[in-house]
Amino acid sequence: MEENKLDTVLQDLSIAQPAIGLNEGFRDAMWQRVGELTEARDRRRRAILGAAIFAVSLGTGLGATITPAMAEPTRYGMYDGSELAPSSLLHLS
Repeated sequence: MEENKLDTVLQDLSIAQPAIGLNEGFRDAMWQRVGELTEARDRRRRAILGAAIFAVSLGTGLGATITPAMAEPTRYGMYDGSELAPSSLLHLS
């Protein structure tokens, strides 16, 4: 199609079919809906994060309570214990 014909067809369409008029509240309603979707996404994210934290803390708590706690004496690999006696550290004979 030639440019002149295309221009005339477009002008005829614009005259015959006026632009769809949007009411005044359309933008407000659109941004309200965007806000609702954002809030829903944030709620889902917080719920998932809370569930993950709960699961990790529950697993950690169960793992800590099942493992028995036993006090073991401190062992030094280089010393057998007699070198750490107070009299030997103060070089008393």
